[in-house]
Amino acid sequence: MSSSSRFRILLMASALTVGSYAIVSAVAEVTALGRITFPADAAEIGARWTGDAPSLLGTRSPFGSELESNYALIAALQTIESSQQRATILRSIAPDALGRVRRTLSISPYKPELWLALALLQVQRDPYDPVVVEALKMAYFVAPNDARLMPVRIDMAARFDALALPDVKDLVRNDVRLILIRRPGSRSALVSAYRRASKLGKAFLEDAVESIDPSFLATLRG
Repeated sequence: MSSSSRFRILLMASALTVGSYAIVSAVAEVTALGRITFPADAAEIGARWTGDAPSLLGTRSPFGSELESNYALIAALQTIESSQQRATILRSIAPDALGRVRRTLSISPYKPELWLALALLQVQRDPYDPVVVEALKMAYFVAPNDARLMPVRIDMAARFDALALPDVKDLVRNDVRLILIRRPGSRSALVSAYRRASKLGKAFLEDAVESIDPSFLATLRG
């Protein structure tokens, strides 16, 4: 067999391999669950993923970081929902969900929703763990103006006193400002966050709203 024939065979084999991978990857993307986003009301986190939490924890996608990050986020949200229903869930399932989110972030550190999921998972284990604030900061730094994440970021910072840190306070204030000025339809998220906030969180939200749009302060307080 001539060298040119061997080269053609090798080229055809490579083309078949690439083509097969592309087809399987496309099928995986089409059949995967839809792209997950956080709800507009942070109090509803987990409400749409009430199935068996462990069902996705053992599933790994070999086809692309987008698909894997979606599965990791679903697993995290299922775990959060399960932990709200069963306190013991954190001892058995949460470490698996945490590990999966961390692994995915090591490959795709630019996924802000995963940083936020990491913070949400960790805060249920230990609200005072430095990982909580660091993950929350990363959710801001990777996508500072991502409107999808603003309600959850505000709610989390206000509930767990991350606002005690000046840099976090500035980041959250920017979210509040953007909602009040550019996204009036999302103002209900501020009301929801205020209702769930700690004493420090309530004081911060009142101050931020009063300095940006005083007319909304009465609505905030309900």
